[in-house]
Amino acid sequence: MSPRVSRFAPQPVVLPIGGGKGGIGRSVIAANLALALARLEQRVILVDADLGGSDLHHLLGLANDRPGLGEVLTSRDLTIDQVVAPALEPRLAFVPGDAMVVAAANPSFQKKRKLLHAIGHLDADFVLLDLGAGASLTVMDFFLASPLSLVVMPPEKPALDGTFNFLKNAVFRTLERTLAGNAAGERALAGYQARGRGAGAMTLGELLAGLEAEPADLARQARRSLARLRPKLVLNRVRRVDDFLFARQLRDWVAAELDLGLEVLGFLPEDEVNREAAAQGRPALDLDPRAPFCQAIARLGLALAPWSGRAAQWALHDRFEGDFERAATEFAGLVGQG
Repeated sequence: MSPRVSRFAPQPVVLPIGGGKGGIGRSVIAANLALALARLEQRVILVDADLGGSDLHHLLGLANDRPGLGEVLTSRDLTIDQVVAPALEPRLAFVPGDAMVVAAANPSFQKKRKLLHAIGHLDADFVLLDLGAGASLTVMDFFLASPLSLVVMPPEKPALDGTFNFLKNAVFRTLERTLAGNAAGERALAGYQARGRGAGAMTLGELLAGLEAEPADLARQARRSLARLRPKLVLNRVRRVDDFLFARQLRDWVAAELDLGLEVLGFLPEDEVNREAAAQGRPALDLDPRAPFCQAIARLGLALAPWSGRAAQWALHDRFEGDFERAATEFAGLVGQG
């Protein structure tokens, strides 16, 4: 595949992969999903965007000896298409992170914007961004690089809270960027931030209602920006069908308090194959394609592949009734639970 930035080919589907905290499996999912899509004849570029903590190369069995995202962010002349390199499959390429570069973890917004624009024009069908942990401004800006994004959550209460907070920060960052420079909008956001939790917390609906009274059509701008968000939930490390209740709780929670539609795109079962694959420095899909985790990651690839070349249409797609029930039923069939 050509690593060049294309000005004429259809733009790739950019899929940032984020979540509420560290250790939830983002990098494992990114590496294996990229490989699954490549084996479905999609041209894929996998980007290690965990600034300050990049280690995705380990999961691909690659040495950390090539220039990557850190060099692009700290150099005036190097561009991202110059650091795209082949990896594992003819249709899979990789952009390393910045683990060997000092002072790349907190780039300016201007540098991030320029980089993300270039990422959105890479010559590929899919570009997967493996993000860092937490909800820093840099993580949020990478997560919001595309209206389509994957949110990873294990089925446990702390992760449920952390994932909701992650999405709430994504909403806040979206509004912050939309209303920047408008005094009334910035005051409203400051009030929302100050009353963001606990008894009497301001809801997003109350914030938007308050903006209705402001001039400059602020509420319409805010609603239009928020309407672009189309996150997709991947429930990771599922052990039993009851674990899907966490997916339902998150979906209902973000709908009620953030007015955000969250599709349950799929699931990945707990599987020892990942531990063995990490020990060998290989993606699990390359180690044992028949393992339950690998079968589930292949299903995710099959769900994503039809949207190749149709990122704009997918960004408008919000008819996912029955997604929760479908994922739970597929899991029961995969692992033999009734």
